[in-house]
Amino acid sequence: MSDATLEATEVAGPVAVSSGAARNGGRYRLVPVVLLITGVGAVVESWRLGLGELTNPEPGLWPFVVSIAVTVTAAILTIVPDTEAYEKWTRRTTLLAGGVLSLVVFILLFTAIGFVVPAFLLLLLWLRVFGEESWRLALVLAVGGTAVFYVGFAVLLGVPFPDDIVVGTITRLIGM
Repeated sequence: MSDATLEATEVAGPVAVSSGAARNGGRYRLVPVVLLITGVGAVVESWRLGLGELTNPEPGLWPFVVSIAVTVTAAILTIVPDTEAYEKWTRRTTLLAGGVLSLVVFILLFTAIGFVVPAFLLLLLWLRVFGEESWRLALVLAVGGTAVFYVGFAVLLGVPFPDDIVVGTITRLIGM
């Protein structure tokens, strides 16, 4: 800062900053409080699953670690609000809800019909809507991405996927 800027600041004195907190009655705390409650619930449930040890983890260890991080972060956001850092709610922000909903639909379809179709649809949606890619590029990347993920996880790593309608149909057609 230059000396002139410092002098102007000193002469003007403290400036009252309008806080969004006063206007919205503390609604900015709603999300951190909900996240805090969810985090505490996740801590309890992951503890019930059992933690084990780092060398021999049980199913609840990593959910426990993540839920502790979420709970601590939410507690900090609840106690020390920084209302200036909050993003304004716009139409673009609502895409976040669409992204979460698309993941829920992916999980439901994944368990019902396998990996290929839900992965293709999810990649296509995210590339078109969120990535704003052209249809041609989105289709190519969705097909390629689905193939790479399937080969990587199911074939190379041997991760068991639910029975897949596309892979099952292809293997029946080629006689495998």
